[in-house]
Amino acid sequence: MTTRPLTVEIVNLAVRDDYQNHGIGAQLINEVIQHCRAEKVTTLAIGTGSTSFGPLYLYQKLGFRMVGVDRDFFVRHYSRPIEENGLVLRDMIRLELNLK
Repeated sequence: MTTRPLTVEIVNLAVRDDYQNHGIGAQLINEVIQHCRAEKVTTLAIGTGSTSFGPLYLYQKLGFRMVGVDRDFFVRHYSRPIEENGLVLRDMIRLELNLK
């Protein structure tokens, strides 16, 4: 999704549980990166839960850097609490990859 001029955000990415940790997520994101570079996009953004340790690791491994925290994002946008990794999910971590 284009969010600002020359900025695209991945807004929904999931790999089925039994296919995780096989490089599929990285492969999908690398395809998006290639496409964005071809389209002259300069920034690729993504957000994930503060308790989403696997995705946070993956995004940083691929070069994304944390740029902000959207406090209480999941509290505001979901009617019921979400629990992940034994923690209540509240905040969204925003990350960006500079494609220049």
